[in-house]
Amino acid sequence: MKKLKILALSVLLTAGLTSCEDDDQIVIASESSPTLLEADVDRFELDRTNTANPALTLSWSSAEYSEQTPLNYQIEASSDEAFTESATSNPVSATNSITFSVSELNSLAAQAGLPPFEWNTIFLRVKSFLGDAPGSVQSRSNAIDLEIYTYYDYPVTDFFLVGPASASDWNNDNNNAVVFRDAANTNLYNYTGRFNSGPLKILEQRGAWAPQYGENEDGGGLVLRPTEAADDPPAINDLESLGEGYYTFSVNASNLTFTVTPFDTGSSTPLGSLSISGSALVNGEATLTQYDIGGEVFDEFIWYIPNVVMAPGEFTFTANGSQQWGSTTIFSGTATPDGGNIPVDVEDEYEVWFNSLTGEYQFIPINLSQL
Repeated sequence: MKKLKILALSVLLTAGLTSCEDDDQIVIASESSPTLLEADVDRFELDRTNTANPALTLSWSSAEYSEQTPLNYQIEASSDEAFTESATSNPVSATNSITFSVSELNSLAAQAGLPPFEWNTIFLRVKSFLGDAPGSVQSRSNAIDLEIYTYYDYPVTDFFLVGPASASDWNNDNNNAVVFRDAANTNLYNYTGRFNSGPLKILEQRGAWAPQYGENEDGGGLVLRPTEAADDPPAINDLESLGEGYYTFSVNASNLTFTVTPFDTGSSTPLGSLSISGSALVNGEATLTQYDIGGEVFDEFIWYIPNVVMAPGEFTFTANGSQQWGSTTIFSGTATPDGGNIPVDVEDEYEVWFNSLTGEYQFIPINLSQL
């Protein structure tokens, strides 16, 4: 654990707070800003194998205002001394210190724009305010800088299908299809495509039976099996009763609900070809194929490539040799004709998925998503 020592700095800041009477005004002045302490070590590497361990403790003197009032604080982090773009921690109150775990500090550094897997300088300062964040009266401490080596913070959870209703049967490592994640609400997942008649479950990682989602005992909802030591939940049986066909399987991971809705493909025509290209493609254009198991196509509307190297940059989909499809959201989203360039923020090997029925896409950093 790293500790910090105090250096003093004062700033004067005033703000007006209006009382119930329009002519009366209470003015609360910041007489002394919070003061951040200088670090007794200034260079450390975050250990991605022990992310819950404490990484850094920051301490500061109290901010002082002309009137006694409850105070809250936040840590502000930036990649530059001017704090041109910054990220903030959760507010803390009734204390003059905060301890970040490895994962919390790594996440704060990522939000502040520090790239992973290299040494960078992170600038930190304390912000005080009155009331709920961000508050109406604020003052900021001096800034300190630390040298930090971060790892890649993959911010989302992937879902995969398993069970006889899917192409993979009861094999947890058989090219299990991804369930497309909503870009705006990462708790929402959809898979529109072909299903067999049979039971179904959801996995968070191929090759492992936990974490796993099945149906709860009351039916109509999901239950999480967090570890393999926990009881194995029942399978989702709606698709067994509905029969083989095309459906939209929707999941809300925040309230553990799901729906299964028939989908009409009568007006849909399968693509003849699909590829990706752009500045993110290390080796140039890459070709996707229709979703198959063991060389046999299972769903002609689902396209994927199991492994392609991409680096920071952008890419788009090209359908039928000429139609450009894109978007602006990382990791998942819905592509539309001339919809923009899809960003990639870190180099890795990726698997890429595309649903030509809905325009949904998802790409997963194969190595970094398992950290």
